[in-house]
Amino acid sequence: MVTIRNGMMKDCTDLLEVYQGTRWFYRTKQGGYTTVEQVKDEHRGAAFERWGWLVAEEKGKVVGEIVIRAEKNPVSGKVGIIRNLDIDVRNQKSKIGTNLTRAAENVLRKKRAVRVVATTPPAAYNYWMKVNYFARGSIMNISLSTAKVPVIKSTKIKIVQLKGQEKLPKSMRFSNIAYPGSLAELTARVINGELRGNLIEYYSDGRLMGVGAIAKSNSKNAEFVADVTKRGTPFADFILSRTAGMARKWKVRKVKSTIPKDYLGVYTAFARWSSEVSTDIPVTRLL
Repeated sequence: MVTIRNGMMKDCTDLLEVYQGTRWFYRTKQGGYTTVEQVKDEHRGAAFERWGWLVAEEKGKVVGEIVIRAEKNPVSGKVGIIRNLDIDVRNQKSKIGTNLTRAAENVLRKKRAVRVVATTPPAAYNYWMKVNYFARGSIMNISLSTAKVPVIKSTKIKIVQLKGQEKLPKSMRFSNIAYPGSLAELTARVINGELRGNLIEYYSDGRLMGVGAIAKSNSKNAEFVADVTKRGTPFADFILSRTAGMARKWKVRKVKSTIPKDYLGVYTAFARWSSEVSTDIPVTRLL
């Protein structure tokens, strides 16, 4: 019998074996998962405190997990986000994945989420269809030479750089035109010291208009996520360009972001971004 319960750090010992089967592709990128401590690191940090963590236990052993969170959306209401779903490869034909997904949905309903979003590679899309998640739109990877990021000025916006953060700022716990969860993820990586970067808030008349996070990925590239509140929509070009433009100080060649295709026009309205459709598929289900 499979039991679904909240995850605990001691579960990372079993999850190491799960990760070695489900996340083998990390071996060429990050050296793979070889220690329990590496798995524990996945469940720590500024952002993780905002995530829910459920595990599936069978015969005293953890054979899967799902990690979720909820964040505000000013247009569609609170949205639930499935960050990852990992099932032991020997159990992937069982109903463990479905049980974890449904349990996560119950948690998100209690948090008053109205829909759930997950991001899946094409190979896993059939699973999501079986549990009534369907593709909605596309994700775009965009990039621009730092030399071509326009300098847009505004006397109405006050820029505040956040420093010394230990927890995810309240202002970074939402999504509007940004891809759900992306702002929180990049912000957390900066707070945790994984990446060198900046966190920015934009105000007008004391009201929050938007936020941004930007980080140096490597010697050639920087990545950023910026978003605007409903009230800040008229200042989107300023907020997006100002956040992206902060990459110039690192003397990198390009600045990159991943955004919903529906909002590509907001970016191309002020600069000629290069763009391509991501192979990852956004799927969603109404609760």
